[in-house]
Formats: sequence, structure tokens, C-alpha cells
Amino acid sequence: MNPIPPPPRGRRKLTALMAVLVTALSLTVAGPSRAADPLLSQGKPATASSQEGADVSAAKAVDGDAGTRWSSQFSDPQWLQVDLGATATISQVVLQWEGAFGRAYKIQTSPDGSAWTDVYSTTTGAGGTETLTVSGSGRYVRMYGTARASGYGYSLWEFKVYGTTGGGACSAAQGLPATASSQEGADVSAAKAVDGDAGTRWSSVFSDPQWLQVDLGASATVCQVVLQWEGAYGRAYK
Repeated sequence: MNPIPPPPRGRRKLTALMAVLVTALSLTVAGPSRAADPLLSQGKPATASSQEGADVSAAKAVDGDAGTRWSSQFSDPQWLQVDLGATATISQVVLQWEGAFGRAYKIQTSPDGSAWTDVYSTTTGAGGTETLTVSGSGRYVRMYGTARASGYGYSLWEFKVYGTTGGGACSAAQGLPATASSQEGADVSAAKAVDGDAGTRWSSVFSDPQWLQVDLGASATVCQVVLQWEGAYGRAYK
């Protein structure tokens, strides 16, 4: 049997080039990269177990300013928590520690600020900026420190929580600060329109124009607005 001759040199080059292209194509179509989840915690209400002084309150850790911080008293345990305003799926937590960091701590979530679930735990915290991949859900997220790395307290420049609310990367208005141009009576304030209770409402005085607004706490992706009108509704509005 005569051996099959090798293909001409030009054809060999073309075959090799096609193999490279197929490999590149297989890498390209392997799947789209997942977009990063939005930052949910910035500007949201924050509380802590303690604070070292007047200028290092819990709110300083979620204000988006890397030059301000929360600092606790010099004892264990201590905690810092943020209220996201609505139940969220949490995917990442970033701790930007000051020199006084936690050696042992947990990241916990809660639906009500009372019952907590651990989504991350360590006894070898390294300080600096720690980016933690987590999986959990809740309205409240906290850092619960059980062992300090030094004789000082726990101190965070920023406490960042990333994730999604509702069905996707959209901001939720429920429970956030609301104001209005007016209100008809004491029991129909702006806050009643974002409290999640379909039996309460906001109602304006009887004139035009009027407005109702909600502060989401930070720039956010808005994907849907739902208006549940009472009998007195707007014929023309923006």
C-alpha cells in the first residue's frame, strides 16, 4: 500500500490556521461573563454595637468616602450592620479595614435585624481590603467581630455589600426615606406609600401640582415603577 502523501505546504498552513481559529472560537463562545452585582449598602441606614468617638459613627462606613470610618470601642465582641431597605440576594462583601481590623469575624444576614445567619466566617482575617464572595439573602447585613487583631477596636473605612434586590439588579424603594409636596392629614404621610403595607397610603392636599419622592440612598438602576392608586389618582403625571 502506498503511503498517503502529506498535503501541500500551503494547505498545511491553512489547516493549522483553521485549527487556531476553531480553538479561539471555542474559547469565545464558552459563555458570556457575568456582570458585577450593584452596590446596595452605600448611603443606607447603619448601626453598630458601639463607637469610639463622635466622628466615627456607623454611617461613616457606608458613606462612600474612603477617608471617613467607623471605629468601635476596645472590646469584644463588636458589630456593624446596614439596613438595605428590602430583602436582597447578597453575592459579595468588601471590608476596607483601617489599621484596627478583625482577626476573627463573621458576615451575617437577617430578614428582620434579630435572627442572624452566617454566610462567611474566619479566624485568620488579614486586614487591608478583604473581598469576600458570599451566598445568602436578607434585608440586614452585618460584620460580627469576635477577636481583634490589636488592642484597639474594629475600624472600617468602608463596609460594602453587593447583590440584587427583587428579580434582578434593580433598586427597591420599600422602607426608604420618602417626602412629598404636601399631605392631607397626619395619617397619610409620604412614608405610608413605601412601607410595603397595601392598607396605608399617602394623600396630598386638593390642588395641583403635587409630588411624592423616595431617596434610594445612592445612584441605582431603576427597571420598573409600580403605582398603586387609591380612588384619587393622577390623570396627568411624570
